[in-house]
Amino acid sequence: MKRRSSKGINIYKYLFYSLIVVNLCVLGYVIYKNPKIRDYFSKKIQEVIGFKDAPEGNFLYGIDVSEYQGVINWNQLEDLNNGEKTSFVIIRSTAGKNHRDRYFTSNWREAKKKGIIRGAYHYYRPNENGKHQAEFFIKNVKLSPGDLPPIIDIEKLSDIQSVNSLIEGVSDWINKVEEHYGVQPIIYSGAYFYKKHLIGKFSKNILWVANYNKIKNPLVEFPWTFWQYTDKGNIIGIKGPVDMNVFKGDEVNLIKLLLK
Repeated sequence: MKRRSSKGINIYKYLFYSLIVVNLCVLGYVIYKNPKIRDYFSKKIQEVIGFKDAPEGNFLYGIDVSEYQGVINWNQLEDLNNGEKTSFVIIRSTAGKNHRDRYFTSNWREAKKKGIIRGAYHYYRPNENGKHQAEFFIKNVKLSPGDLPPIIDIEKLSDIQSVNSLIEGVSDWINKVEEHYGVQPIIYSGAYFYKKHLIGKFSKNILWVANYNKIKNPLVEFPWTFWQYTDKGNIIGIKGPVDMNVFKGDEVNLIKLLLK
């Protein structure tokens, strides 16, 4: 039997590894040029490695929860996974014009009983009318002295209207909610989304920004007050991962924000 020369084998190896490199370069370029694909891979990487280390600084620490966390054992709820006190909890109340979070009533009640500063947020559906969503939030959320101002979560573009129309709808929600509660709502959004679509539009509203990258400042272009730094936190009393946040300031600063 005739044996292949080592030179021929080396050529095949060279072609094989060259093909791998070319494919990786093409894949990298496609991911870089397509934000949706880039965000998908980023999320998958975060699911594997997570980012649970809390930012260090003059911060207070808290969580935000919704029906996705299931039933929370508020009696067990104590310190966060970094050993810090749970200073506040932000609870989803509503989504769109007709969805009330399944566990809002119990979460809202138990947070108060636990003595944790609480806030209620509305998930804004970009394809639905802003005023109708505001009316639904107002119908379902009764804020009391000591609570955080109402919060709107806006993180997606509409499939059926322009960005300008979306901004107008968000403004309608903010204006109607502010008129009812007598305080300017807080805006939650991702750092990239806020920079691209919202920055300069709602400068008077306190910003709660989401950025899961391991950095010191989640948004340098605009002052922020709350930072959601990971969705992979863990805390006794809650099954599965939970969103972790910091408030930039001390207890005196936080109390100043609360409803009087």
